[in-house]
Amino acid sequence: MEMWTIGEDLRRQRREIDQRFDYRYSQLTHVFAELIHLGLVDEAALAELPEAKRADIRRGVSFMKRLDGAEE
Repeated sequence: MEMWTIGEDLRRQRREIDQRFDYRYSQLTHVFAELIHLGLVDEAALAELPEAKRADIRRGVSFMKRLDGAEE
C-alpha cells in the first residue's frame, strides 16, 4: 500500500513541475512571471526580451502578487 502512496506523490510532483516549467512559446510569459514571483529569476535577466514581452511578464507578476494578497 505504501508503494502506491509514493507513486501518487511522485505523479503529483511531476504534474507540478510540468505546469511550472511549461516551455511552449505561448506560455513563456506566464512561466517567467511565476519564476520572478517566486524569486527564482531576476527581471534584469530578461533585459534582452522585447519591451512588450517584459511588460506582459510584469503584469503577470503584479497579478500573482494581488492573488497572494487576496489569499491572506
